[in-house]
Amino acid sequence: MVKLFCVPGGAASALAYLPWAKLLDPEIKLCLLEIAGRGLRRAEKPFRTMDEVADDLYSNLVKQLEPDDDYMIMGYCFGSVASYELYRRIIQNDLKRPFHVFYCASDPPDGNTYATSLFSDVRRQPEMIEVLERYFPEHVFSDRSMIEAFCRKYTEQCFKNYAENGKYVPVRPEQIYSDEEMESADIVNQLKSFEFANHTMSLFDVDQTIVSSYQNSPRDYFKVDTDITVLAGNRDTMTPLEDMRHWDHVAGRGFEIEVIDGGHLIMVDGYKNCVPVVNKAAQAFLRGKEA
Repeated sequence: MVKLFCVPGGAASALAYLPWAKLLDPEIKLCLLEIAGRGLRRAEKPFRTMDEVADDLYSNLVKQLEPDDDYMIMGYCFGSVASYELYRRIIQNDLKRPFHVFYCASDPPDGNTYATSLFSDVRRQPEMIEVLERYFPEHVFSDRSMIEAFCRKYTEQCFKNYAENGKYVPVRPEQIYSDEEMESADIVNQLKSFEFANHTMSLFDVDQTIVSSYQNSPRDYFKVDTDITVLAGNRDTMTPLEDMRHWDHVAGRGFEIEVIDGGHLIMVDGYKNCVPVVNKAAQAFLRGKEA
C-alpha cells in the first residue's frame, strides 16, 4: 500500500480529488492536504505567503504519514508550486522522501505565468468562467444554463472591476443585474450566489498574489531528487504546454511530461486520463519493491 497526498489548485478544495478514489489502484490510499480558507477549512483565514502554505502542508502531511509509509505527492496549479516548497521542507526535516511527485497544470517555481494578476489579461477570461462554473454549487439555480449565464456575467464584471481599480474588487449585484431583475421573484436565491462567487474569486486573487510574490522574489531553486511527472492539458491557455516543459529545470532524477486532452481543468474534467498515470507510477514502484 502507498499513499497519494493531494494538494489543491487556486481557490479550490482538496475535496475535488475525491472522484479519483474510484479509479485509483486498490494499493493507493488517497490522502487530502487541505489549505486554509477552502473546503473543510473554509472558516479559517487564508494564508498570505507561500512559506505559510508550505509549512501548513508539511504539518498536515506529517500527521497523516507513518515512518515506513511509501508515498507520492500530487499538486495541481497553485498546488504544484506549493508542493515543490513542501518537498523543500521534507528535505530540511530529513523526512522520508516521496518516490514520485506529480505537477499538474502549472508552470515551474521559477516561471512567470502568474507574474501579473489573472484579472489583468482578458485572454484568461474564458477559462476563468469555466473554472467558476465547475466550482459552483448547482442548487443555487434552477438549471445549468442559469449558472453559466451568471458565471459569464460575474467573471466579465470581475475583469472590468480590475481594469477600473487596478486590483480585485468584489462584484456587487447591481453591477450585473438590472433594476427589473433585482425585483424579480427568484432573485433572493441568486443573490446568495454572490457570497460564494466573491469568496472564490478573492481566493484566486490571494493565491495568484502568493505565487507572483514567490516567483518574483530571490530564491534558491533546488533539484527535486525524486521522479517527476508533469501533467499538461493540450488546450490549457492559462499554463501552456511550453511553459510546463520548464519543470525540467528543477528535475534531479527522472522527468517526463504526460499530455492530457483538455484545458486547465484536466484535474477535474480529465481526471480519468490523469489517474492511470498515477496508477502506473505506483505499480512500477511496488513491482520494484517486490523484486
